[in-house]
Amino acid sequence: MIQKAYLLLIMSILSGIVSAQDTLYISDEAGVAVPFAQIALQDIAAKKTSYVQSNDLGILVVPASFYSTGQQVIVKVNTNGFHQEIDTISKGKSHSIKLKTNAKDIEEVVVTGQLGAGSLTGATNKVKVIDRATIEAKGAVNLRDLLQNEMNIRISQDQILGSGMSMLGISGEGVKILIDGVPIIGRQNGNIDLSQINLSNIERVEIVEGPLSTNYGSNAMAGTINLITKKPKNKGYDINLGTYYETVGNYNLNLGVTSRIKNHSISAYGARNFFDGWTPGDKWIEFPKKELADSGRFQQWKMKEQYLGGLKYSYRFKKLELIPSLDLFREKIVNRGYPRAPFQISAFDDEYITNRQNGGLELIGWLKSNMKLDVQLNYSNYKRTKNSYLTDLTTLDRKLLANTEQDTSRFVLYFNRVTLTRNNSDKKFNYEVGYDINYEQGYGNRIENRKKEIGDYAVFGTFNWAPWNWLNIKPGLRFTYNTLYKEAFMPALNLKIGKKKHILRGSIASGFRSPSIKELYMEFVDINHKIYGNPDLKPEIANHVQGWYNFNWDQKKWNLGFELSAYYQDIHNRISLSQSPNGATYSYFNIDQFYAKGIQSLVKAGQKQWNVNVGFNYIGTASNYSNSRFAYSPELVSNVSYQLKNGTTKFSAFYKYTGKVVAYLVNDDATITQQFISDYSLLDAQVQQWFLKKTLGVSVGGKNLLNVTNIRAGSGSTGGAHASSSGSAPIAWGRSFYITVTYLIKSKQ
Repeated sequence: MIQKAYLLLIMSILSGIVSAQDTLYISDEAGVAVPFAQIALQDIAAKKTSYVQSNDLGILVVPASFYSTGQQVIVKVNTNGFHQEIDTISKGKSHSIKLKTNAKDIEEVVVTGQLGAGSLTGATNKVKVIDRATIEAKGAVNLRDLLQNEMNIRISQDQILGSGMSMLGISGEGVKILIDGVPIIGRQNGNIDLSQINLSNIERVEIVEGPLSTNYGSNAMAGTINLITKKPKNKGYDINLGTYYETVGNYNLNLGVTSRIKNHSISAYGARNFFDGWTPGDKWIEFPKKELADSGRFQQWKMKEQYLGGLKYSYRFKKLELIPSLDLFREKIVNRGYPRAPFQISAFDDEYITNRQNGGLELIGWLKSNMKLDVQLNYSNYKRTKNSYLTDLTTLDRKLLANTEQDTSRFVLYFNRVTLTRNNSDKKFNYEVGYDINYEQGYGNRIENRKKEIGDYAVFGTFNWAPWNWLNIKPGLRFTYNTLYKEAFMPALNLKIGKKKHILRGSIASGFRSPSIKELYMEFVDINHKIYGNPDLKPEIANHVQGWYNFNWDQKKWNLGFELSAYYQDIHNRISLSQSPNGATYSYFNIDQFYAKGIQSLVKAGQKQWNVNVGFNYIGTASNYSNSRFAYSPELVSNVSYQLKNGTTKFSAFYKYTGKVVAYLVNDDATITQQFISDYSLLDAQVQQWFLKKTLGVSVGGKNLLNVTNIRAGSGSTGGAHASSSGSAPIAWGRSFYITVTYLIKSKQ
């Protein structure tokens, strides 16, 4: 039944938007497509003008219905980073327009939380963009590497569950992570493992701090991270081959291919990442070699191997674009145990195998020159299996242990999102309306009855009213029906005042997080645990207020920027794992009230060759456990880059100081314990050199140059019979150096 409904939807789109039209191709002097160019179409005979924009490949379809009695239309292209170009196109013919680059840099285009694509300064929400150049300058292999030095984001590490994060002082359960607008599933302990999100096929990363629940639903309470994949920019083909070696024992290889021929485009990538593990005391540089079976077999940072690949195809037929895609991921983590006493001839070993498959189909139709219909259909399958073995260290034979599937889990997500967007710069009123469906199934021995499912169905609308060119008012509303917690309304209001030099933004929004299948239905009982889910949980609801001020001063040779922002958020019905009233078991309850507030400042200065950014923030968190007492923690971030005049040599450095983190937890006897994690500093540096007309790139750098490994973490009792205790928390695997080599092959245009 569902398949028939989707088929009818596709056929209706095909019949409704396929009609005769002309095609306009916008590119720069080198022939590279200019995405989202601002275009004015003037029909001289009818004396009318329409303001539109090209799509992400620099293409604009002009419908035949636009022409009145005349056969020609005047085209004016006036977009950021280029000089204005005026030309005339004739009815029934395709046409190409090449733009000359302006002296100023081309402004970045963002899509996350916006009404379609738009400029960074024109966005109503404050969006932070990490472009491909920064990804390469950091030597970032995965999302953990990239976010490690970012302000307002703190990375945590579990050697089995992977890398987690918090944003604005709120844990990873409240952060929505997307790839091209599609949510990533497979949370362990509430977090998506950031080290599983590879960046070899990512063009840029867009970060919005603060709730975007109106746009993206559950888990977008603290913020949203949207990874935008690479797309073909040139006619012909581009091939990117990259290798990466890090002295700690990382050996990576990746290959990417993009191609565009007429109405067809394709993007394909594949990668293999291998990490041989690390533990304190290891040599700073190691190559694979044979060792005794029981020699240093236990490692703090576990051996990890990843294989990933993907394929995305696009076909444009008149006003319709059809985009099927497929992404595959497999990871194996090996946790080797200590040799067992008394003879040291055997050990217990674990293997954790993660598989992800993601298949999607996207349909994009331009109903009018400035009205876009976007249909996304997606299937995601996530499975994580734990296998436990008894290993004979004399023969290396392994025996699979019974009940090894205790931690095996599988989650399936069916995702459907449809949006209708009007984004016309000539209109004072624009909008985006749509619906999305999230239907999730969970399987596993720890799930009640071994299978549970949750349906989440929502309609939403975001509207932008611009009565003057210096004022944007953007309200939004989302209505959600969940099969468990029934209805929920999520309103939001965003305000933007000012133009490019002075910009003031404000946001008042509600956020929410629905309980996960684990929190609702998990049953985990063994000799050490008695944990039960709670099917009566309510969703977490947040109220958020935030404001930003941006000052930008651009001169011919240099530019200066300043940013100041502050926010406050409170979360009701926060879900916590707590002891049941009978004292014998643990379960999840809506008992917490959580508060977070902070202030941030950022100064940017630079010119054509160098750039310097310095930022500082101060975040405070509190809960009902701490009697609403706020615990504060500072952060300091600084980034420096310098490029030689030849344009082929670039130096970069990234520094971050993370202050001491304090939190308050309640003990079983109702006393309050203060928890802490010590402060630490991270420093990375790199030099990048291009050869052979920028087709061969070599980067040499150092990570964690201050050699931070584990930091102090523990508690100090404030009363009762609990004594102070201390431990450590892993941050990084020590100082390391790396080299990455990239080779680009481009077809002749």
